Amino acid sequence: MSQTELIVADKAKSDKVPPAAWVFFQRWLANPISMGSIIPSSAGLRKLVSKNLICNSEQIVVEFGGGTGAITRAILEGGVPAERVYTIEIDPELAGFLRKTYPDVNVIHGDCRNVDEMIGPDLIGKVGTIIVGIPMVMLPLGLQKEIVAAIFRVLPKGARFLLYTYCATSPLDMKKLGLKGRRLGFTLHNFPFASVWGYSLAD
Repeated sequence: MSQTELIVADKAKSDKVPPAAWVFFQRWLANPISMGSIIPSSAGLRKLVSKNLICNSEQIVVEFGGGTGAITRAILEGGVPAERVYTIEIDPELAGFLRKTYPDVNVIHGDCRNVDEMIGPDLIGKVGTIIVGIPMVMLPLGLQKEIVAAIFRVLPKGARFLLYTYCATSPLDMKKLGLKGRRLGFTLHNFPFASVWGYSLAD
């Protein structure tokens, strides 16, 4: 094999996207708390999320914590065009993986608390749904409050956000966070068992 062929072969190897489950497991080993689960979300959870999406022709969908893209896939399966999907991922390796896997999706490496700066002023109030994939129950209350505040800075008035969780009950203390919410669905076809909750600001 010539030197040129070796370079091309090496580039092909580097461009190859590894299996999502393997990437997810590696990042889980590096930081279990930030991942929440040991494996990516299942088809059952994806179906629950896509069923509860709200997004009209002038809106976008924003995902907090894209991971390896299981829920990003659910958003696309829900009929949202890739160019109107914004996925925020704080882990640089996962953000890179997402860009390779979903090249037409707007993948943003950064902190979701800065979502208003990330999507820009023209899209504030034009967010149909925010889907939170961060293990909020593991975060201190102060950080939860910052994330919730960021969510409602970009959602239109009266809108709700979605949060999927492996908790048996609400992962958020609604009274302390000024929220009202309910479980929108539950699936046994996920490990661990998962629920999707919808939250909006309390009256």
